[in-house]
Amino acid sequence: MVLIALLITGAFFASGQELAITRAELRDQQALAFAEYAGAHAIEGWDASARESMTVGQTATVQSAADGPLQSTVLVTMLDSALFLVVAEGRVATADAYSLRRRVGIVVRTIHDGVKITPPVRVAEQAWNELY
Repeated sequence: MVLIALLITGAFFASGQELAITRAELRDQQALAFAEYAGAHAIEGWDASARESMTVGQTATVQSAADGPLQSTVLVTMLDSALFLVVAEGRVATADAYSLRRRVGIVVRTIHDGVKITPPVRVAEQAWNELY
């Protein structure tokens, strides 16, 4: 009887661990998807005059958004006169994923063939990177 109780307890423990792992993976993917969304949304709503007033190396917070338990912050860093690095961070604010966050970096170009373009376009060679 004790052996059967131990087997049942072990099975419940193992299934609980699988549930926790699955939930964490789901939250991780939600944070990454929200970071990608926030980065794309910041590029779509690009404020060209504000970005042109930045100096090389300067970083500005352009957007913070929330959708239920999902939160994001977007930072733009001017790399040179035509290149910017957009870093979007997605966070999940729930009890089971309190400090879960994912970052995505996107390099964009505001000048193409000598002509200013708005919104900027992603650098084709490396559209985006997952940052940690």
